Amino acid sequence: MTVSPTASPQPDAERTDTERLGTVVLLRRVARLVPSVRTGLAATLAFAALAAVGRIVVPVVVQYTIDHGLLTAVTSEERTRIVVRCALLGMAAVLVAGVGSSLMNRRLISTVEDVVSALRIRVLDHTLRLPPTRLESGAQGSFVARSTDDLDAVTVFAQGGGMTLVQNLTQMTIAFLVMAVYSWPLAILAALVACVVPLVGRYVQRIIAGRFDVVRSRIGQLYAAFAETLTGIDTIRAAGAVERVRTRVHSRIDATADAQVRTLLPMSASFSVGQSIDTLITIAVMCGGVALGLGTSGVGSSITVGTVVAFVFLVTFFVRPLQFAVNTLADAKNSEAGLRRVLAILDLETDAVAQEIATPLRPGMFDVDIDAVEVGYVPGRPVLTGLNLRIGAGQQVAVVGETGSGKSTFAKLLTRQLHPTTGTVRFAGVDVASIGDESLARRVAVVPQDPFLFDRSVLENIAVARPGADRHDVEAILAELGLDDWARDLPHGLDTRTGQRGEALSVGERQLVALARTALVDPDLLVLDEATSGVDAGTDVRLQRALTSIGRGRTTVTIAHRLHSARVADRILVFDRGRIVEDGTHDELVATGGLYARLQDAWSFRSTLV
Repeated sequence: MTVSPTASPQPDAERTDTERLGTVVLLRRVARLVPSVRTGLAATLAFAALAAVGRIVVPVVVQYTIDHGLLTAVTSEERTRIVVRCALLGMAAVLVAGVGSSLMNRRLISTVEDVVSALRIRVLDHTLRLPPTRLESGAQGSFVARSTDDLDAVTVFAQGGGMTLVQNLTQMTIAFLVMAVYSWPLAILAALVACVVPLVGRYVQRIIAGRFDVVRSRIGQLYAAFAETLTGIDTIRAAGAVERVRTRVHSRIDATADAQVRTLLPMSASFSVGQSIDTLITIAVMCGGVALGLGTSGVGSSITVGTVVAFVFLVTFFVRPLQFAVNTLADAKNSEAGLRRVLAILDLETDAVAQEIATPLRPGMFDVDIDAVEVGYVPGRPVLTGLNLRIGAGQQVAVVGETGSGKSTFAKLLTRQLHPTTGTVRFAGVDVASIGDESLARRVAVVPQDPFLFDRSVLENIAVARPGADRHDVEAILAELGLDDWARDLPHGLDTRTGQRGEALSVGERQLVALARTALVDPDLLVLDEATSGVDAGTDVRLQRALTSIGRGRTTVTIAHRLHSARVADRILVFDRGRIVEDGTHDELVATGGLYARLQDAWSFRSTLV
C-alpha cells in the first residue's frame, strides 16, 4: 500500500522525476505500460519499408530507362520495348508504395489509438485512487489538461507527424543505401552536406525542448484558472472580484501565448535552413556527378547520365525526408512533453489499498477508535491535534464548534479522505489505512455539505449508489426516510432532472437526495456534514426526519453547523482550534457553562432575529 501525505502539492507546482525522463526511457516506459505498442510499431515499420522501396524503385527505373533504353538501345523497337517495360515497372512500384503507405497509416493509427486509450484508462483508474486533497478545485484543471489536452497532443503528433517521421526515416535510409550502390563518393558527398540539417535541428531541439515543457505547463495552469473561475463564478461576482479574476486569467493567457511564440520561432528558422541545404546538396551532386561522369576523377568507374539523373531523384528522397524528419522531431518535443506530464500522474502516490493485502471489516456496526491522532493539509501545520476518543457502535454523535475549529477535517479523517500525520484511526480494531476501498465504501458513507449530483433525474442520482437498483427500490427507501411526499411534489416526481451539479435543486434538497442515496447503500457508519445555509424550514424538517430514520441501527456522526441538530444526539463533541475541548450530552454541556453553552446561546439569539 502506498499512502500519500496529507499535503498535496499541485501537479504543476514543480517538475517531477518523470517529467525529466529522456526520450528513449520515456518510450520504453510506454512500451511497458502498453505491450501491444511493440507489435504495432514493428508492423508499421515493415509497411513503411515496403512503401519506401516502392518509391526508391522509381529513380532506379528512370536510370535504367535512360542508360539502356534511350542511350544504348540500337533499334527503335528495342528502345520502345525497354521504355514500356520500365514504365510498367514504375507504375507497379508506385502502386506498391501507395499500398504500403496506406497499410502503414492504418496500422499506426490503430496502434496510437490503442496506446492513447490505454493511457486514458490508466490515468482515470489512477486518478480515482488518488487522495481527494490532490483533486481540489485548483488542481482539477491541471488534471483535466493532462488527461485530455496533453494526450491529444500525443495523438495529433503520432497520427500526423508520427506517420511522416516513420515514413521519412525509412525512405531516407533506403535512398542512401541505393545511392551508395550507385556511387559511394557521391553518396558520401551528399551525406556530408546533409549533416548540416540534423546539426541545426539538434541545436534547435535543445532550445525548444525545455520551452515545450513550459508550454504544456502553462496550458495546464490556464485550464486550472478557467476551471477555478467557472466553478466559483457566483462567489466571484458576489465579491465584486470579476476584474481581478479577469486580470489574473488574462495574464495566464498572455503567458501561454508568449511561451508558444518563443517555441515556434526557432522551428521556423530551422525549416528555412533545411530548404537552403536541399538546394546546396542538389548542386553538389550535379557538379560531382559531372566530374565523375567525365572519367577524370580517378575514383572508381565513371558515372552514366542515367545515374546522375537517378541521383538527383535520390537526393530529393534523401534530403527532404531528412529535413522533414528533423522538423518533425522538433514537433515531437511538444508531444513528448505532453506524454511526460501524463505519465507523471501515474507516478502520484495513491491511498488505495491493494485488494490482496486489504483487511476486511466484520459485518455489523463497529466502534471507532482514534488514538493520538494529528492531521493536517500542510506538513508541520496540523489542523487537528491530540485526538483520543472512542465512538461506540450505534452512537449518534454531533460535532460542533466555531468556523475553522476542525469539524469538516474531522469528517474527512473518519472517511479516509485524509490520513493521520501521526496516530491511528481504527474501525472494529482494524487500522483504517489497511481496509480495502470496496469494503470501506460499503461500510462508511459521507454526505458532504454540498453533495455532487449528476445531470440526470432524481431517480438516477439515487439509484447510482447500488448496482441494479430500480424505481421500486428508490421509492421504498424514500418512504422509509419519510421523503416520499417531497419526491411526489417535485415538478416531474422522481424523473425531475437535477441539472449540472444539482443546480436545479436547493442545497437542502441536494442533501435529501444524497441521504436517500446513502440509505440505499445501507452503511454502518454515516458521516453527515450539514449544509451551512440555503436550507428552508420545510426542507430542514425533512432533513432532520430523514437523518433520524437513517441513523437507526448505525453509527452517525453529524457535523452540526446548526446547533438544534446537536440537541437530539447521544453525544456532542465540541471542537476548538483543532482539539476536542468538551464531550457530553446537550444537557451536560449546557450545565457546565463552557464553549458549547456559549455557542448555544449565540445560536439561539441569532435564531430569534430571523
